[in-house]
Amino acid sequence: MAVVVGAVAVASAGCGAEPPQPTMRVFACWGPEAPRPDSGVITFTFLQHGNLISTASGAPDSVMSAAVPAGEATTIVANGEPFGEVGVEDGEVAVDEDGQSPGYYAVMGPGCPAPSSWAP
Repeated sequence: MAVVVGAVAVASAGCGAEPPQPTMRVFACWGPEAPRPDSGVITFTFLQHGNLISTASGAPDSVMSAAVPAGEATTIVANGEPFGEVGVEDGEVAVDEDGQSPGYYAVMGPGCPAPSSWAP
């Protein structure tokens, strides 16, 4: 089982810029028991309000993740098809000292490993 972390494009802040928005982790797994795509690869796209936040690709049994802005609903698309939506619209999300929201959201297909088995 593999855990793949998606890439997120982030611009660096300059002097006087607002602090970065807190983020949280969203996980997705297609599932080894779901029909496999012809390519053998699943590409998850993570969107908020229709805007691309991150993408991650891997084998159908891989757990993939992205750090997304906290306090926003996140839509997950798998190989161009809707896969799920997680999160809530909440501007008052609690964060730790590193600006990370504790916990995570996950959309898991059939046969995906339990969260307790994911590598850190």
